[in-house]
Amino acid sequence: MNKTYIQQNAIKPSIKSAVRDSGSAYIYRYRLSNSREAKQAIDLFRIWGIPLVYAIPNLPAVTANAKTENDRWTQQYWNQLISKRNFETKIIKAPTGWSGNLRVDENVGQTSFVWTTGLKDTDPDGISPGRTQDGFVVTRVELPGMARAKLTGATAEPWGLDNLPDTPYWNQKIDEIQDLDYVLVPVLAPVIPVPTPYSGAELARRLKTHVQSWVKYEHIHADVLTRLNRQFDVLIPALEMNNQPTARAAVAAMRKECTDHHRDLVDAKAGEDDDTQVSVALPRTPAQRSATPAPALDRLAARALMFDLRYLLDRMDTVR
Repeated sequence: MNKTYIQQNAIKPSIKSAVRDSGSAYIYRYRLSNSREAKQAIDLFRIWGIPLVYAIPNLPAVTANAKTENDRWTQQYWNQLISKRNFETKIIKAPTGWSGNLRVDENVGQTSFVWTTGLKDTDPDGISPGRTQDGFVVTRVELPGMARAKLTGATAEPWGLDNLPDTPYWNQKIDEIQDLDYVLVPVLAPVIPVPTPYSGAELARRLKTHVQSWVKYEHIHADVLTRLNRQFDVLIPALEMNNQPTARAAVAAMRKECTDHHRDLVDAKAGEDDDTQVSVALPRTPAQRSATPAPALDRLAARALMFDLRYLLDRMDTVR
């Protein structure tokens, strides 16, 4: 029997990210579009690799022995599942006809937000070419940073890459196919935990650590990162010693770095920048990378940094 494996990357997605402070948490909203030039509908939207596992408050414990106290164990296990689901529904919202879920990989300490098309016959099959869908929402207390969204296209017969010879040649071929079997788009996501109890210096350290990852994903040039790191190395000890003038000067220098590359980027646009910037797919192949040179500082990355530095200044002003 012959099978034809159809890759799920014949989509042309773009995503608008916005983040708003609701007072008790941050509301992250995403509007997802699929260009008319696409050949498939988008049926998976996954923001993955968030380097956090969210603690579930008041999670019921499972203390019963499944073998000797089956009824009690079943009830405790069910109570835990209900608690996890209630927690999940507070964090992630989906548009009508879609399902939103948390995927947690505790082994590597990562969480993903996953939206998939619904199971009912009346649910949409995805976002068709030329269509746009909003209503993808995440509510979390973490500050924004850069993350990647994985998107795939719908295929009529999604044959799996199984039952192939287990040889180095075929294993390599499968890896090559799967590595390009989806599209990646950068998005804002809840990545930076605010320290408890609050410490401006510790928050600055967490920001600096996160910014280092931008080089790997080509959101920033090395020389721009060097200039930002120089200011972080001034900012962190200044916050530790409560030297506010020096801390403010370092923050101002980093904000100027952002606005030098994006002159219209002001605080009001850092979160609600929907009309100015749309994130498109990251280049995956060598040919795509050579045709799409990386920006000196990606606008989305600059927005995240501007948002977080404004938060740090606000906390400094209120002495909380």
